[in-house]
Amino acid sequence: MTTFRQISGQLVKSYTTNPDNPLEGQMWYNQTELKLKGLTTLEAWSSGAALITAGADHFMVGDKSAAFAFNFATGLTTSTSYNGSGWSTEPSTNTSARGRGGAGISTSAVAFGSYAPAVLGNTENWDGSSWTASGALSTARGSLGGTGTQTAALGFGGTPGPGAGSNATEEYNGSTWTAGGNLGTARYGMTGAGTQTASLSISGYVNTPAATRFTNVEEYDGSTWTAGTDIPVAYLDGNRGGGTSSSDAVSFGGNGSSGYISATKFWDGTAWTTSPATLASLKSRFGGTAGTSSTGIGAGGAPTSPPAPAATEEYNKSTQVITPAAWSSGGNYPTATADMGSAGTRTAGLIFSGETPAPALVSTTNEYDGSVFSSGGNVVSARSFMTGFGLQTAAIGFGAAPGAILTADTESYDGSTWTEVNNLSTARGNAGGAGIQSAGLGFGGYVPGPPLNTNTTEEWDGTSWTAGGNMNTARRALGGCGTQTAALAAAGVADSPLFTSNVEEYNGTSWTEVNNTPLAQSSFRCVGTQTAALGTSGYLPGPAGGPGNLPTTSIVYDGTNWITNPSLATGNNRGGQAGATTSSFVTAGSLGSGITTENFDGETTSANIVDITTS
Repeated sequence: MTTFRQISGQLVKSYTTNPDNPLEGQMWYNQTELKLKGLTTLEAWSSGAALITAGADHFMVGDKSAAFAFNFATGLTTSTSYNGSGWSTEPSTNTSARGRGGAGISTSAVAFGSYAPAVLGNTENWDGSSWTASGALSTARGSLGGTGTQTAALGFGGTPGPGAGSNATEEYNGSTWTAGGNLGTARYGMTGAGTQTASLSISGYVNTPAATRFTNVEEYDGSTWTAGTDIPVAYLDGNRGGGTSSSDAVSFGGNGSSGYISATKFWDGTAWTTSPATLASLKSRFGGTAGTSSTGIGAGGAPTSPPAPAATEEYNKSTQVITPAAWSSGGNYPTATADMGSAGTRTAGLIFSGETPAPALVSTTNEYDGSVFSSGGNVVSARSFMTGFGLQTAAIGFGAAPGAILTADTESYDGSTWTEVNNLSTARGNAGGAGIQSAGLGFGGYVPGPPLNTNTTEEWDGTSWTAGGNMNTARRALGGCGTQTAALAAAGVADSPLFTSNVEEYNGTSWTEVNNTPLAQSSFRCVGTQTAALGTSGYLPGPAGGPGNLPTTSIVYDGTNWITNPSLATGNNRGGQAGATTSSFVTAGSLGSGITTENFDGETTSANIVDITTS
């Protein structure tokens, strides 16, 4: 009988469980499970955080962990970047354009051409912070293929007018374009992979003199295109992909002769192979890129029916199983309640007071273990719009607003009992809060007025409140998180305009304005730190009273930018939230059922260890 050692030259080692750092292809015997195990490669598409604004016909460069997309059909000048977790807004292009070509990476890119609102040859360079006009293409056209870098790019094919294809190729040196060898087949809507001197042009389309979908693949050696092996699916203008060279490429998605395509296909320089991984939702005219044939990203696209998709999908081919960040159902809040105070963590949360419904006030406290709420000690004074900070066993709750007489009352919780402590200097409600029981912060809020909002800050030292630095924007219903010396205040209701997206950071002495949230909204909630905050919930301006006013988006602040995060299943307004950026929950609120809880878990990775069988 042939043994594994005879085949591979190695013995199968035995471990109590699994080895700490197995290698791809390694096999071992797990003594606990009594099974032969191994580490194998997994290919899969998984969902990522949605685009800030849905759109189609944009070009994307970079890779899954650092992508950059520009000129969406919805904005025509919109730019946005992806950091491997979510999207953040970037400065817009100078040219209103749709169907551009492009090349480069997320911090150094070039955009060129356009087919709408006009056929253009305009070129712009991106340096990671701004766009600068550069030399135009010799032949104006849109929907080109693009490969290479900002200083050594290739633009090929495209459409100079309705339905027509071009075979022109131009080479870019960072400032000017010069003619290269023509494509063998004129077309547009293709995807490209490789460098300026070793590129692939994959598939494409023309609509004149007759609608034609191409399976053509051509290879460029720096001067001449030659015919390669056709891709084994007829694609329309809509497949995306990339790769490091003309012998290492990937193509995915598109709109083919038989409908939308979810397939992912690889080119190794000799033949095309089909991956077992398929796209879940991306169809056609979405933005997509792949720095290598082992990773990729696609987002947005043309709607099959309104509204336009904002979905993002990530491709990975590795020995790691990636579990995407996601919201999931948690344990229901015991009673429909709104305008509560919050403190604690995802697995040790504290929700207290509130109204059910207004003007009925409750003094209840409920403790959350990550799956179930249980009763805690009642607050001394029932109220709504109370603000909290601290832990489940060491929390502070202060203030109250509409639905009760404004108060400066402050209470301290020890894990079982609330006790009255020294009052705020200024009675307020619906304020922001941050910190721990012995070093906290209260800022903004509703006051008798006019004006109705305050910008004052008070610092809590575990015994009493003292004045801190004033915020730049007076407001209530704002999100607050962080520590006493590194806090964040975000969004809320101001005096004018009513809804604000302003964000400020506190350094222990003064507040400084930083980048705004993507949406102006009230009842915003955030948890985490000043450099790693998770924001959710709220209410948007517009006709009152409907779920359309409730955003389901969640966003993450990294100390500089707000970045999209997986969305909640249900919009939440005036509910409770506690936790951290990678582990939190939101619960209850004034609209919907008033008891719904959703838990958030950040992305995780683990080794793709499988059972080895003989069958």
